Parts: sequence; C-alpha cells; structure tokens
Amino acid sequence: MSHQSIVYLIVTLLFLSGMSRAEIQPDFLMDTDPEFHLLPPVQNAMPEYKRLWIEVLGRPEIDYQRMAAESIAVAHQKGIPEMIEAVPALERVLTAESSHPAARFAAARALIVLESRTSSEKLFEVSQKYGSDLKQLIEPALAEWDSLPIRPVWLKRLETGDTRPRELILAIRGIRRVRETSALSTLQQITLDPFRTPEIRLEAASAAGELAETGLEVDADRLIHATGASSAIHRHCALRLLSRHSSEATLKILTALATDPEPSIAAAALERLNQIDSALVLPLVELAIRNSDANVRTQAALAYLKLPTKDRIRTLAELLDDPHPGLRKRVCEGLYRIAEQPEYRETILSATTEILSRDRWRGQEQSALLLGELEFKPAWKRVAELLESPRREVLIASAWCLRKIADPQSIPAIIDKIRRQTAKRQITPTEEIDQQVAHLFEACGRMVAKEAEPEMRMYIPKNLLMGERSRCAAVWALGWLHVGDPDQSLGRQLIERVNDDAPLPPPSESFNFKRFCVISLGRMKAVEYAAEFRLNLEKARSSDKFAFAKRWALKQMTGEDPPDPVRDLARNGSWFLEPIPPKGNSETKDSANLQP
Repeated sequence: MSHQSIVYLIVTLLFLSGMSRAEIQPDFLMDTDPEFHLLPPVQNAMPEYKRLWIEVLGRPEIDYQRMAAESIAVAHQKGIPEMIEAVPALERVLTAESSHPAARFAAARALIVLESRTSSEKLFEVSQKYGSDLKQLIEPALAEWDSLPIRPVWLKRLETGDTRPRELILAIRGIRRVRETSALSTLQQITLDPFRTPEIRLEAASAAGELAETGLEVDADRLIHATGASSAIHRHCALRLLSRHSSEATLKILTALATDPEPSIAAAALERLNQIDSALVLPLVELAIRNSDANVRTQAALAYLKLPTKDRIRTLAELLDDPHPGLRKRVCEGLYRIAEQPEYRETILSATTEILSRDRWRGQEQSALLLGELEFKPAWKRVAELLESPRREVLIASAWCLRKIADPQSIPAIIDKIRRQTAKRQITPTEEIDQQVAHLFEACGRMVAKEAEPEMRMYIPKNLLMGERSRCAAVWALGWLHVGDPDQSLGRQLIERVNDDAPLPPPSESFNFKRFCVISLGRMKAVEYAAEFRLNLEKARSSDKFAFAKRWALKQMTGEDPPDPVRDLARNGSWFLEPIPPKGNSETKDSANLQP
C-alpha cells in the first residue's frame, strides 16, 4: 500500500469515527414509559482482596506477580477504592533487578492506571533501562503528567539522526503533549525533510502545528508547491502545520487545498476552514457537495448546517438520500435542530416531504425519521404507503414515524398492516416484522385505538412466532387502552402470563414480557392483584427490573409506597486469587464483603 493510500485510509477512519453523533433513530416508547431509575450497586471495598494481592506481589512467582498487578489495575478501574495502597509493592516489582519483564510491565501499567504520579521518577528510570515496550507504555503517561525529567530525553532524540522510528514518534508526541516550544525549529526541519518517512514527518507537522499559532505559513506554502512522488504527503504536512493558524496567508493556502484532487487533503482543508469560520467554505460548497468522497461532502454540508438559508436547506435535504449512511444521518439530525427555528421549519417540512415522495429507499428512511421526529401529521398517508417497502430500514422507520405522528387517520392502515404481518409471521417470522409490528402497536396505544384490541390480545398467549418485541408492545398498548379500567378477562390473561414459570420445554415467559404485563395491570388499576405483587418485595434486589415494575404497579393500584429494594453489591468479576470466606453464615456482613 502506498504512503498516500495509508494517509487517506487514516483520514477516512477518523471521519467515520467522528460520525457517531446524536442521531434520529427508531426507539420504543415502552422502554421509557414508565421510566424506571434503577439504583446503582454499592461498591465493595474488598479489603481482604487488596491485602492478599499486595502480599502476592512480594512472592517470587512471576505469574502471581503479574496477575496480582493486573487485578489491582482492573479493581481500580471498576471503582473499588483504596487500591492506591498497593503502590509501594508495585514499585518494588517495577524496580527490582530480578523482576521478570512481564511482571515489571504489569506493575508499570498498574501504577499508571492508579495515576501514581509520585512514582513518575521510578517509572522514568525503568522506561529508559528495560526496553522499548516499557517506553511505549510509560512515556505517554509521563507526558500526561508533564514529568520534567523526560523532556531532555525527548529533545535529544529529535536531534539524534539514528533514533528508532518508534521512539522518535514517542518523543514527538510527548513534546506535543507538554507543549515544549523549544523543539519547534527541530520539528519544522523534520517536517520539511523529504528523506524522512511520511509517518515521522506527519507526526512532526502535527506537533509543530500544536505548538505555534503563527509563523509556519512560509513552510506550509513551500510544502504545497513541492513536487515529486511525496507531493500528497507534503500537502498533508502543510495542513497539519496550520492546524491553529488563521492568518490571511493561511486562509489562502487552505482555500487552495480545499479543491485539491486528493479527497483527504480537500476534506482536511475544508474542515479547518469550517473551524475558523464556515462562511469561508460557502464559496466552495457547490463544488464540494458534488465530490465523490463523503468526507468532502460532509464538510460542505456542515457549512450549510451552520449557516442555513432556505435555499441551502433545500440543498441539504437532497443529502438525506446520500449514499454514505453517516452523512445522511448527520444531515437528518442537523435539519431537525434547524427546524427549531420557526423561520426555517416550513422549508424543512416541504423539502423533506419532497424527498419522502420519491422512490429511493435511503431518502425515504431519513425523511420518515425526520418528519416523525418533527411530528408532521400531514405526512401520514405517504408514510403509511411505505409500510409496504421491501427495505427493512424503510418499513421500520415508517412504522416508528406513524407512532410519532399519531394521526388517528392512520389507524385503519396500521391495523390492516398488523393483521397481514401477523399472518405472515406464522410462516416466515423475521426481526423486521417483529420491530415493525411493535412500533405499530405502540402507535395504537398512543392513539388509544380501541379497534386494535383484538389484534393486541392475539399476542398475549405464549407463542414464540409472535416475537418478543411485538408481544411486549401489544401488552403495553393494552394498558393504555384500559387506563383505570380493570377489565377482568384481560386481567386474568395477563396475570396468567406473569405467573407462568413452566419448566423447559416449553419455556416459561420471559421476565421482560412479564414486566409489561405487570405494568399494564398497574395502569388498569387491577387492585385484586396488589397483594400478589406485594409479596417478597422487601427482599427484591435493586437491579431487578421485574420487581421495580411491581413496585410501580402497586403504587398505581393502591397509592402506597412499597419497601425500598435491597441494594446490590457491585459484581466485580472473578479474580485469579480470592480470600477463603470465613466459616459460618454466608449472609453475615463480613462474608458478604468478600464476594466479588
């Protein structure tokens, strides 16, 4: 793979990782209605474990030392307190001449995880004495802690021509992190050196760009006019040098690079212009938005999203059908935010409705999500048509959209689709049918569509072909159809499901489905089941969602406050070495504290 291909791949991966933003996606109302706030588990201090691990660190067995150090690090990451007491023992393993490399590495990592800054001097000495792997582990931590003794070492590596590439990159990154400005001129020289490897040059350019806000424009201009096989690397280095610059000369260079034939360069230049001022990107949008590369199109879209007008909104709406999933989702979420401004709402609704009317599935999916989130009722008829889409993305998004829109005119179409899908799933049950029908049941529940009750009741009996999501949604919706109305026949059906603990085969009802049965009984105020729900609640654990549902239902039925749940101890996993529990009652306080 060429150097240019490597750079382009890195930029693309960074772009994709940056797309994981808040996005509009189908959710289930029943997951948050009612909303339960489970109590967090109580952290177990595990003092006996800590003492045992510290003792084991002093033993000669290599694996015991290594695993004890690893356990201390994991325990600290899980929030178990006072692991810092292990620092002296870890330092002994770290510095002892006789320590095995694996044990020394584990001890160093544990000290870093514990953020033992008092150990920085010992960590520094060990990193320089015992090999490259420890350097790779320790030096980034020393940079984070801004440890002074390491700085001269980094500066010396930059000046030495035969430094190993891995260690030179460590030095450059460390200098960048601690902002050691005395290294700036050396970093510039490395960046401009065509005989250095691309990886080293790019790292040096990034570090120099971080250290200086002005003064690197001449070097950047020199790089963008350089020719040869590494011309793309030159231009990438120029961009990194200007990462914090915003002078007129900088803007001229960035504008030139924004139309570069190499997409990764054009995208990076546009991104920097967007950071400085999105108005600088506007003259470039028309060309960038037609680029074959999603990175470039995204930067054009961001400029329009930051500086919307009615014409720009219509252009953005076309990107709801973009081939790149991250871009179309980002535009969808962005248009939703802009729609909060009254002057743009009608334009967004009109442009999105136009995309919805077309026959391209990507645009159908995103426009259904956007119009659903905006609760645009006039879209219901077209959205109901899309329930028949062959694409799972569209048939799920359209069902969710109808739930969000909640227009009573859509009820007949919804019920008809539920009936047909109920028949179809008896032959070919699929995940998309399960999700679509669940959204449609939620829509009926939200609109209190009494005419859907026969279909909902069909999903109460235990039948795996009906799907977990669909059955839960049907029962949840029945609760809304009978709020304050303790329908006896329905109550008997639901309590029968709650009490189904049949051994395998057939399987008993899932606790998730039982939970929704309990919730609906609570909404119905089926008081005759209150005593049954009250049983053993004082022993229920704080992580038990089923018990929380019973508490909630009991409150709805009787108005009483049920007993608080028993707080769980945090489950911290199984450890390689555990203390032997004391003899006697395992429920005593001391023995309970020994449970991982």
